[in-house]
Amino acid sequence: MKMTIVLIGTLIFIIGCGSDNSDSSLLEPIDLIPDDGEISGWQWDGSPAQATDQSSLYDLINGGAVEFVERGFVSGVLERYSGTIAGSSTTTEVFIADMGDPSNAGDIFEKRYERLLFSEEYTNGFEDTNDARIDEATTLDSTILDFWQSRFYVQITVNNRQLDTESVRLTAEQFARNISRSIASEE
Repeated sequence: MKMTIVLIGTLIFIIGCGSDNSDSSLLEPIDLIPDDGEISGWQWDGSPAQATDQSSLYDLINGGAVEFVERGFVSGVLERYSGTIAGSSTTTEVFIADMGDPSNAGDIFEKRYERLLFSEEYTNGFEDTNDARIDEATTLDSTILDFWQSRFYVQITVNNRQLDTESVRLTAEQFARNISRSIASEE
């Protein structure tokens, strides 16, 4: 009888430890944000802002939150960077959302397409992503490169304010490749 109780107790302990370890090993959006200075010439402009529920997502991205919540949003992070492009100071924003599964990430990618005015498919070196596109003619004077990979949706917004288009594109690519590699290394 004592042996049975000890075996059951040991089994419960092992199962409990195993489930805790697997939950903590999940990749989160904050893990994918390039570190301060990781991309040459770009520094964090404040700390990353995280969203872990519907309310905090609304605080983070305001009007676009409904689309994400309707498609299974789990958590997200927004970081702003300060840097220079072709000698001019500017900012870049990176938003990464964990959509729970790849189909949700693909759905939000397709839904966001409706908001972009002149986007084009973009495959320059993003072999790990499912889909990527770039919009260089937004009404916000910015260039947006977005993609989805695994269960993550990623949007990089470079405020270009009349800057050299090729340099802005290269900046967006640097951020996208960094994030894509981080996702791929955990798959």
